[in-house]
Amino acid sequence: MKRVCGVAALAWVPLALAASVEIHPAGPAVPENLLRFELRFDRPQPLPFDVERLQLLDGDGLEIPHALLDMALPDADGRRITVLLDPGRVKCGVGPNLAAGRALKQGSTISLRVSGSGADAAPVVKTWRVTAAVSRPLRPEQWQLSPPRRGTRDELSVDLRTPISSAGERLIAVLDGQGRRVDGTVTLGDGDATWRFKPARPWATGPHRLVTHPGLEDPAGNRRCAAFEAPIRSAAACGGASLAFTTQGAL
Repeated sequence: MKRVCGVAALAWVPLALAASVEIHPAGPAVPENLLRFELRFDRPQPLPFDVERLQLLDGDGLEIPHALLDMALPDADGRRITVLLDPGRVKCGVGPNLAAGRALKQGSTISLRVSGSGADAAPVVKTWRVTAAVSRPLRPEQWQLSPPRRGTRDELSVDLRTPISSAGERLIAVLDGQGRRVDGTVTLGDGDATWRFKPARPWATGPHRLVTHPGLEDPAGNRRCAAFEAPIRSAAACGGASLAFTTQGAL
């Protein structure tokens, strides 16, 4: 070890920081028929993602058996991981549901424990209360938009009334008056029940549209075309929604 002015010079080695993770649904409650958890890490995770890092616990801290599928669905960069609850237990009337019932029970408390990828990494735990099942289609026509001011880069804020799947934030887009997609960044807030869009350039004057992809879902797998429990009746019923808005006068 090199000595400087009679004092041992220690080589500085940065400590490896544990990856942080956001757990979604982000709100305090989940429906009894919750279909998925979504994990957002601040850095890529080793793939395939090890589902043994996850434990779904009841209010007494005991693991709920056979609740999660033994596979995870990562994004291409390994920073977003989707983990499904067993759909066969969620959906009424099918074999696993008839045999074991839903893993979540209305009125109970559950927690998801995510262990770190390193031996010394502390786990992250998020807790929810379980509410009644949600078995109705999404209703984007009931969303409330707060139009931004033209000539600014103010956020467009959309009150979704109820949470959407956090992965669905990218299944909503803004189009200008010529039908071109407006570039910008999106975020979810208020327990995944508010969608916010900040444009890359100032808002143009005139009409715009907020549009949704047909695959947009809530945390229980309900889409605009049909609830998770209901069959899809026709392809025409599964189109995305379109909500018009006009930018407001600048201050």
